[in-house]
Amino acid sequence: MLGKNLNLLIICILLSFFLSSCLPERKIANTLIQSPPEINLLVFAPDIVYKYNHKGEAIRGFDSLTDAQQDSALWVDSRYIQYLNDSALLEDYINSFISELRQLGFNVYLDNSIDSFLTGKPQSYVWNIAQIQLDEYLYPVEDETPFQDTTYYKRFDLNAVDFSCWFELSKVNAEKGRKTTLYSSFTAYDNFDGEFYLDPWQMDMKYKYHIDTLQTKDIIDMATYLGKRHASYLYDYFLNQFIAARLPKGESMYYYYHYNRFRKSVTPTEEVGFEIQEPK
Repeated sequence: MLGKNLNLLIICILLSFFLSSCLPERKIANTLIQSPPEINLLVFAPDIVYKYNHKGEAIRGFDSLTDAQQDSALWVDSRYIQYLNDSALLEDYINSFISELRQLGFNVYLDNSIDSFLTGKPQSYVWNIAQIQLDEYLYPVEDETPFQDTTYYKRFDLNAVDFSCWFELSKVNAEKGRKTTLYSSFTAYDNFDGEFYLDPWQMDMKYKYHIDTLQTKDIIDMATYLGKRHASYLYDYFLNQFIAARLPKGESMYYYYHYNRFRKSVTPTEEVGFEIQEPK
């Protein structure tokens, strides 16, 4: 009984600490949600998507080829990137990104409406999608199981594609004219399910598995998904900057916060979203 009461006391203390530490930050966040500032965002999109295949190990005699021959072989041998159209990929990503931004309350402008953007409110920012890059490669997966005095191994190479983006954010008419570089990457790969089993007839350890191979359409769907996700990351970036700027002097944030527009609520999250890259 004493042990249970002690555990309950510890949980209550931790919960009390969590709530008290979150309270000032939540109050600040709620002021932004209840009275959101009008933010204008001018979006610049790239013309191309950089696409690379890194599966040289799957090409016979690859190391003996010249650089030009290697580039050609990697392109021809690619499972995905040679079949992805830049315009279609960018259109799906940008449309999803802009649609979600508007749902989150941003006034979004494209580069062909710059005149309207410049006549907007003081809270105006330029969002430059500096680079989008797709990297196709083989992702090694190894499974193992001990049985009696032996450990059995099974190794697979799964298809994987990284979808990486670099962004530049700058405030219009800012005194110092500072530009912030942000980065995000997401990986999609074959869906894999496998397990060892003992063959009762041969008394031998065998392996059964199923691979749901990543398709080109999955990568296009990923672009649509990431457009929406990156819009949410951007809102969270502004939200956390807003909180940090309004905390009492000498205090720092305990948590990074995520806004759920469907619930209109703010919660701490371990998923920070964009990685801020320091200038070199």
